Amino acid sequence: MHKSILSIVFLLVLISFVPYPASGNIPVNIPVNVVPGTAAPVTDYRQFEITGVTPTEVGPSDVREITITLQNIDDSRAAYSVSTVVNPDQSPLQVVGGLGKFGGSLIMPHDSFSVTYTVNVRDSTPKGIYYLNMTVIWAADKGNTEIHEENLFIGIKVVENPEMLKINTVSVTTSPEHVRPGDQFTVGVTLKNIGNTKLTQIRAVLDAERPFSAIGTSTEQYIPLLEPDETGETNFSLQVDKQAVSRLYNFNFTLEYRDSANRLQTQHGMFGVNVEERSQIYIQDVRLDPTTLTPGTEGLLMVQIANAGTNTVKNVRITIFGGEKILTQNQNYIGIIQPGPTNSETTSFGVLVGPDTPPADYGLYIQLNYDDVAGNHFSQSNLYILKISQPGSLIPVSRTYLLYMVYAVVFLVVGYAIFLGTGYRLERENREEKP
Repeated sequence: MHKSILSIVFLLVLISFVPYPASGNIPVNIPVNVVPGTAAPVTDYRQFEITGVTPTEVGPSDVREITITLQNIDDSRAAYSVSTVVNPDQSPLQVVGGLGKFGGSLIMPHDSFSVTYTVNVRDSTPKGIYYLNMTVIWAADKGNTEIHEENLFIGIKVVENPEMLKINTVSVTTSPEHVRPGDQFTVGVTLKNIGNTKLTQIRAVLDAERPFSAIGTSTEQYIPLLEPDETGETNFSLQVDKQAVSRLYNFNFTLEYRDSANRLQTQHGMFGVNVEERSQIYIQDVRLDPTTLTPGTEGLLMVQIANAGTNTVKNVRITIFGGEKILTQNQNYIGIIQPGPTNSETTSFGVLVGPDTPPADYGLYIQLNYDDVAGNHFSQSNLYILKISQPGSLIPVSRTYLLYMVYAVVFLVVGYAIFLGTGYRLERENREEKP
């Protein structure tokens, strides 16, 4: 027992003189060398391998105990006074609490042993895989006359701390609420820190592409600080092109900020803004042929429809109310009307005025129905006055003038009768006076 303790003390003194290669590189063989102050040569020999590392993943700012399990893979040779030394060198994984660990006095063939190191991960460590250089040193015999060492590498994966992605987009609003082609509007994006540490230097970037353009302000907005559970507002002033097609447009939205460890974090998201129609179709003109209707006449009532919007409209139909005794049908189906002032459509309704239809002014309610590209239904009505006139006379005179003419004729007839009667009476009196 006393001899074993002396062997361990000798081995630990020996370890202090062993040169350690830099970490983070592919392992290379260490040439045979002689440790200064000793008579025992230290030779590179492959007898151990790492069979387990727990845990294999750590995060920035973590202080974790890493347990490494090693196995004697030699089929016949035992290892005496086994120790391990870790050299972190320039690695962001810093070993605290001692670099050397005692593995065991005797490790038989195919036996395993474990050592535990406390590792501190630097705050600013980017995610990736980092290596720690471990040197295993042991004696080939009980007398420690033959010392061996083996260089092994431990791979530790530094993962991105999921708590660092802590900003949530709470809401997206537009002012005005309804955005139409040619409008200037403001997009308000409400952000919330849903983590448990403060976030600083928050930069919000909105990717505004055609048919949108920024006005007055940049497409970058800044929030200096968001404490946990705190919300902040970013506002972007935009204008949509007058020729923009009515639909939902998606914006790429990027957030950059610093977490509590001053590491730069980036989030990518997306939200949509709906551009609505500024105007849809309308009744452009109503024509009557012939222009004058009387009881018993026929004709056509023509309704012209124009699409002044920017999208195609469908299921266009015209329904007329109030022409039951005047029109031969009360509904016509047009279908699809493309946008543009030259793409108007005209539909005709037959007119047949009954002979017993009283002359008067009749109000016709022309109802226009259609669906937009999103399937929304719209309806609008126009009032059209259709006049049924009295049958025209052969003499194109007014009623008042005709009445005056009748009075004049009656006056002439009566005056002529009086004149004839007076002349006949005078003639008879002259005859009676003659002998």
